[in-house]
Amino acid sequence: MYKRWTNRLHPSVRLVPAELAGRGSRMGEPFYEDVADAVRDLLPLVLETALVSDSYALFGHSMGSLLGYELLHALREEGCPLPTAVFLSGRGAPHCELKEALRTHMLPDHEFLEEIKRFGGMPDELFQHRELLNMFMPILRADFKLVGEYEHRMRTPLPLRLFIMSGKDDVCVKGPLSEWERYATEGSELMLFEGGHFFLHEQERDVVAVINKMLTEAPAPI
Repeated sequence: MYKRWTNRLHPSVRLVPAELAGRGSRMGEPFYEDVADAVRDLLPLVLETALVSDSYALFGHSMGSLLGYELLHALREEGCPLPTAVFLSGRGAPHCELKEALRTHMLPDHEFLEEIKRFGGMPDELFQHRELLNMFMPILRADFKLVGEYEHRMRTPLPLRLFIMSGKDDVCVKGPLSEWERYATEGSELMLFEGGHFFLHEQERDVVAVINKMLTEAPAPI
């Protein structure tokens, strides 16, 4: 999905998608054991980007929002330059996200698929093709395991400002999004879009336009 943003981003912004283990070109690699494992894997990519750029930004959606948040703490612990902008999307503040997802990844197939449908964002045709489901379900279960077993610990607020994005009708986000305020010394700014959990698909042009504005104060390419 993020690769589609390339033609919409301002020419001065270089897109660096993060491909997670067990997906795409990394399909043969084992899934992460936990969030810390994922952060260890992603940190070199972020550091490489930071070192070759005058400035950089982080964007994460849903589980990616959680990984982005933990990456920020890892960067600070390593004494590395933090991003000039951070966009966290489709997820409530860490202390607000309840443990109800803890065992979702262990549900029987039919119950697990019903939970996936609740999130939306996937075509109905996908659920009618067993071969595709057999390919995607292990990935989805691995994601739910990662998120469900995550244990948050409160740390010193990050020395930056967070831009929090959400769909107005997202029923998957837990707690008031204003609670992100306590995680950054410069607070947070909430940006709402029409749509549910996968508003990024539905409002792609508007989302990228906001990112362009925040990073360059320039309008999106036509």
